[in-house]
Amino acid sequence: MIENEYLTVKEISIRTLQSTRNVRRRIKKLECEVGKELLHQDKNHNWRVHHILLSRFKPQRVRANKYYALSIDPCYYYSEAEIDAVMAFIIEQMGESGIELNYVVERKKANDQNHIHCYIKCSNKKKLLQCVRLGFSKLSYHHSAIYDLGSWKQYITKDNNNIKTLKS
Repeated sequence: MIENEYLTVKEISIRTLQSTRNVRRRIKKLECEVGKELLHQDKNHNWRVHHILLSRFKPQRVRANKYYALSIDPCYYYSEAEIDAVMAFIIEQMGESGIELNYVVERKKANDQNHIHCYIKCSNKKKLLQCVRLGFSKLSYHHSAIYDLGSWKQYITKDNNNIKTLKS
């Protein structure tokens, strides 16, 4: 099998599992450090990177645990016991192993109703959100990726609430 001596930005992004934007950013840093024979642009202004430099494009940081933040605001009043039952139902409906659901039930100051802050580790976020919608009849929610888990834990336990954990 013949291997190309020079790689394009797209080929590097596929091999290193990162975006083409990030590859171009690294090329700009390497441009000053290496010679034209290892890194150059062709006549169509496409970057050509020698395969020797491929190790310089490896991701620096790999996230082992991927958590999602989820804030759930039910439109109706649910007691804390009812919320615990619904959260157990959500885990049961997921039907997967390796799911970790950590949540805190907190009272809103505006209308004195309970709402939930969670951090969740699961592989299928779409199915999780479907199960959440199934568990709570009417709700509004917000989900996002967590980059600093310690700060999120500190935020959700600001009123000295204990974090409840459910695993499957």
